[in-house]
Parts: sequence; C-alpha cells; structure tokens
Amino acid sequence: MTLTKQLLMMVGVAILLGLGARTVQKNPVPFWGFPKPVELLKAPAAIAAPEMVSPDSAFVPADKPYEVDFATAMGLYMKRKKASVHFIDARLPELYNAGHIPGAMNIPVEKYDDFADSLKALPKGDLIVAYCEGEECHDSHDLAERMNANGWKRIAVFTAGWAEWSEETDFVETKP
Repeated sequence: MTLTKQLLMMVGVAILLGLGARTVQKNPVPFWGFPKPVELLKAPAAIAAPEMVSPDSAFVPADKPYEVDFATAMGLYMKRKKASVHFIDARLPELYNAGHIPGAMNIPVEKYDDFADSLKALPKGDLIVAYCEGEECHDSHDLAERMNANGWKRIAVFTAGWAEWSEETDFVETKP
C-alpha cells in the first residue's frame, strides 16, 4: 500500500469516527457556526415600569437564566443596592477596563476558575445580571449557564450587553 493510500484511509477512518462520535453526543457541536447558547427565560415586563415589581419577586430561582432587555437592565441597575443585584461583565479584562457598567465585576468566562474567590463573595440568593459585548457575544450566556450549574439560581442575561448600554446611557466606568 502506498503512502498516499494509507493517508487517505486514515483520513477516511478519522472522518467516520468523528461522525460516529457526533451522533452519540448529548449536545453535538454544529458542523459550522457556533453552538447555540443556553435558552433563556423571559423576564417579567413590569420590572422596568414605574410601578415596578421587586426584583426579588420577579426573578424567582430557576434552572435557566432569565433574559433582560435594556429597560429592565437599567431598572435593575437603579435598584441594585436595595435589591441585592450584582452586574458581572463576562468580557476579557482589556475590554472591561476600556469601559463597563459602573460597579460591575469582571469575571471572564474563559477564566471562570481563576475567579473562585470573587464568586464566593456573591450570595447565591442575590440576583446576578451577566452581560458581554452584545447580541452576537455568547460569553454572558456561557457564564450564566456555568454559574447556574454551580448553585446560583437567580441569574439574568442582559443580551444587548455593553454595546447597547454604552450607546444608551452615560453610566460608564473605566479602569486605567
């Protein structure tokens, strides 16, 4: 058997093994594109209204994170001290330092394990609002899913993230 035939046979076997393994996976990786982010629960619409319900009663513990829009995120931001709401930026430190929601913690999803001490400081009963760059960024989804699996059951994902926040408000903080 020639070297070319051996290489073609090895490539063919590798492809067949890969396709076979893909069929038995619980959540297979797509052939192209990115994996679908975790499905989010819809947040109550009344959270951002003037007669706003309390974040404690609106965001009950759940096995999936909630999805919040800009108006809801802003309402939660204004209530963050009274209602124990914490904002977490899931972007890399360089992006966080260039601009973030004031008071937000930086916990990049890629370095989740490195921030174990910071995470321990967050009470598991408090509401966590995770965000990243914007609609196309799924780091906040991944962070929320990971935190949910580790015991935080009141998590919301601000899906429009930093892109909309920095465009719609002047509440911006930077780090040198």
